[in-house]
Amino acid sequence: MTSLDVSHLTVAFGDRTVIDDLSFNLKEGEISSLLGPSGCGKTTLLRVIAGLLQPREGTIRFGSQLVGLSSVVLPPNKRRTGYVPQQGALFPHLNVAKNIAFGLDKKEFSADQIKKTVSDMLALIGMSGFENQMPTELSGGQQTRVALARALAVKPKLVLLDEPFSALDAELRNELRSDVVALLRSQGTTAILVTHDREEALVSSDKVVLMRDGKIAQYGSPEEVYESPISPSVAASTGDALILNAQQSADGSTTYAISSNGSASQNSMNSNGYVVIRPEEIMVSKSSSNGVNGTLIQLDYYGHDAMLVVKLAESSEIIRARVAGPMDFEVGDKVSVEHRGPIRFFANS
Repeated sequence: MTSLDVSHLTVAFGDRTVIDDLSFNLKEGEISSLLGPSGCGKTTLLRVIAGLLQPREGTIRFGSQLVGLSSVVLPPNKRRTGYVPQQGALFPHLNVAKNIAFGLDKKEFSADQIKKTVSDMLALIGMSGFENQMPTELSGGQQTRVALARALAVKPKLVLLDEPFSALDAELRNELRSDVVALLRSQGTTAILVTHDREEALVSSDKVVLMRDGKIAQYGSPEEVYESPISPSVAASTGDALILNAQQSADGSTTYAISSNGSASQNSMNSNGYVVIRPEEIMVSKSSSNGVNGTLIQLDYYGHDAMLVVKLAESSEIIRARVAGPMDFEVGDKVSVEHRGPIRFFANS
């Protein structure tokens, strides 16, 4: 069952188009990440879905219900969306309990029902007993948890998260992200996460919407956008990538700096372009009869793995390879590199 359908959405501020004919959909219970650089339209798209901005063209449906088009059908408070802005944005004059209860209509819920909902939400986020704490007394991670509880308290059809972990340090961000995703999945909640962190997008999502200049550059599962990028720029946006000059022959063979098929005759070439290689697809050894020779010029050690930077002897091309530890390499070593992975060739346009 489709939970969200965005169709041919266009949003403009004056003469400037911010979102241009954008379409995608989410199934019920799916989590999607909007990934892209600052200014590409991620937050604008989130605000339009929430009903905080009005589109110039296109439609938004929650299931079969039309909630938005060029003239707003449903106002924000009628859409049953939970919104978690950057850094939580709790009301500073309200304690934790009142922040969580803020969206619960007192005409619809009794005082006892509201109290129980607040208690249930606090238990859900692991913060029982914090009812009377003020936002200034909470850590950044706790504030984000309370903001999520406030969003979930209204039993939303859709939760929208706008870079909620961006202000946290790396260790806390990873821990809280994992907890939030697990919580959303346990509730079967459909959600959209805005992020410019490619790792966050891949780890957290069922679908990744990669945005560029108000348009979708690629849309698919994390595996699809990482393993099968539609362009070199998309590949670089979803992870570390080597982009090497390449030539493809009429028979389909591809020649590049570390290809195993050697050099090809210029007369047999019919396409010039690039290959995209992930660093983990490159094998590095101190001796190999099949590899291309080079010198290790840099080693960045991360504990669980390391990034080796190799300068090739013949072409002077710089190659980066990710290898698992433990390892026996030192800067200055003569090494051999081989590519053992898919060949992603993109012809010059």
